Amino acid sequence: MKRGLQRLLVEVKTARGKLRLWQNRLTAKAEQFRRLSVSNASRFSTLAQQYAKESEQLESIITFLNKFDVILEMLELKLETIVFIDYISQDLVNIVEALKEFKRTTPMLGTELSLLVDEIYTGFYASVEVPEPIKIKAKEEAKVILQQSEDVLKERKEKLSTKT
Repeated sequence: MKRGLQRLLVEVKTARGKLRLWQNRLTAKAEQFRRLSVSNASRFSTLAQQYAKESEQLESIITFLNKFDVILEMLELKLETIVFIDYISQDLVNIVEALKEFKRTTPMLGTELSLLVDEIYTGFYASVEVPEPIKIKAKEEAKVILQQSEDVLKERKEKLSTKT
């Protein structure tokens, strides 16, 4: 059990690293489109509008990636707790189910991220024996976890906006 959870923890940490890389690339691209939109606003208004739309779409993707990162961060903390303290909490099962719910509700999740969620989900349940009533309760609590991740994301944005 412990070895499987350690492997899962490494997968989650690697996934968060990939996510940060994608977030940085998309943020740079969105900023580039935003600058192009502003510089072409007076000469080529149609082109400027297209750049602005592209920038908005990238921003929405970045928001989804940020939310995904928050959920993975929660999962990482709970997995570290299991690995070091050897205590499995109900919250961990809720977070794993929230990850599955996030995949279901996010239509634009790419193939690689979708496979990653599936690997984490199956890897967790292969490593830990969870009774069926707890799984059912966790599926209900998954929506609460998703809401908490949105709240954390909003708090982080507010902190960043007050610093600048």
